[in-house]
Amino acid sequence: MKTTLNKPELISLLQQQLEEIQILCVEYDNGSGDVILSIAQKVALIFHNSDHSKSLVSQLKLGHLNLYCSSEIYNTKSLTNFIGLLKLEYKAGKGWDYFSKSDRSALKKVSQENWWNNKKVIIDSDGIAFTRAKIIKSLANSGPLLLNTSGWTVKDANGNKSTISPIAETVRQIAFELLESFREVDIDKESKLYYKA
Repeated sequence: MKTTLNKPELISLLQQQLEEIQILCVEYDNGSGDVILSIAQKVALIFHNSDHSKSLVSQLKLGHLNLYCSSEIYNTKSLTNFIGLLKLEYKAGKGWDYFSKSDRSALKKVSQENWWNNKKVIIDSDGIAFTRAKIIKSLANSGPLLLNTSGWTVKDANGNKSTISPIAETVRQIAFELLESFREVDIDKESKLYYKA
């Protein structure tokens, strides 16, 4: 039997998901890479509508809220793949890797639809585009996210090649944008869901 939550219960559930994402991000930043799937599942619960369930933002009628976006603009003339949410850095002893920006000054507001479904944040070396929704839904459903990573192969000083995946750090940056977007939002006031106490 399907349980229907009232507005205060839905608000509480959304706040709980946001708090848990914050905790998981700290764990990830401290080296626990396996929490990325849990972050993706919680982000999916907040935004993903399916045939079987409505997202928390849909149930609370929060679709009008704009969200923070930190993605660079894709240059269609670029000959390399595109990783819009991350920076590529070299760290002594570790080599090249992708890192989330986690920079408030780089954030700009966009519509929720643009943020979730329309904005391309990765374009692989086959030219296949990935939105936040595509990345999060694939991970949340425990499906493999197939990317052509030939463009993400780097050589070290000795000529050794390694492939670096942008997925975990991309999810971390998506979580950063999400948490910043909701940081000062009064969910009860913003929700257009009618509730009679």
